[in-house]
Amino acid sequence: MDMERHNVEMRKGSSAVDAGGAMPYSAPSYKVAVEKDIVYRVAEGFWDEGPDHGIPNAAELAMTVKAPHRLALEMDVYSPKGDGGASRPLLLMMHGGAYLIGSKNEKGQTEWCRYFASLGYVAASIDYRLGFPLSRHGLLEAEDNALEDAGAALQYLLEREDLRVDAGRVFAAGTSAGAAMALGLAYGRAGGTPPPFRIRAVANLWGYVRDLSILENAFVPILSFQSEADPIVPYREGFPLGIRLAGRAYGTKAVFDRARELGIPCEHFPCPEKAHRLHLDANGVLTPRFAEIRDRMTTFFAATFLYD
Repeated sequence: MDMERHNVEMRKGSSAVDAGGAMPYSAPSYKVAVEKDIVYRVAEGFWDEGPDHGIPNAAELAMTVKAPHRLALEMDVYSPKGDGGASRPLLLMMHGGAYLIGSKNEKGQTEWCRYFASLGYVAASIDYRLGFPLSRHGLLEAEDNALEDAGAALQYLLEREDLRVDAGRVFAAGTSAGAAMALGLAYGRAGGTPPPFRIRAVANLWGYVRDLSILENAFVPILSFQSEADPIVPYREGFPLGIRLAGRAYGTKAVFDRARELGIPCEHFPCPEKAHRLHLDANGVLTPRFAEIRDRMTTFFAATFLYD
């Protein structure tokens, strides 16, 4: 597998740190406690989780959209046991599913969260509002709603004093639509609107942005994975699923190239699989790529601790 990588000096005093450099914590250290189904906000929407029937069937699901109603949005929180009283980094994980399907219980999300909690992080997998009328306006509104929910989830976690989250060490990660949400949290919206939170680094797993100009809003390292032959989200730029109704999107290669131009620390891993979802196979079983992504995330995130 070819790797595209760009290293930028990130200084503390006179020391330069490679964005993909040494990892201070390489193995699980803690047992993990899990809080399930925590309501973090109530909002108007269509539904907040759906069976993972696959993206090709998502359009059929969109045809079932009716009137919105009040939803109690939930998250699962994974915390290290016995780590003393020190503050903890936070990882916010968001599933994919074209804003129509998926849930916080997807195996990849739960396993990533459990692993990072074993390293000393607080990790949270969230549900968010899904469903939209089958139109471009409906999709864009769903994207906005999901990003708003992610912000609410992050605010909830930062306000939970018992979790001891360090607001200066917050990481965002997601797959597909969830990766678009992670980038939105880190970089805000087009038009120079600054992001409302400080995100330390992003794991962009086959995600996208609607406007590359948002990368000018902040300076947040980005780790990306995507198939060069992704059938759902364009690798460079185009229309998700090849459908113009979905609107133009810029995939991981376009994001990487623009981030590199701006001097943002970034690593990009193009993958040869002819698949969209790289961490799970068609039966929902973890693939070898899952562990590689997990380990790259660990290294990439942990390197930021070196310039605290």
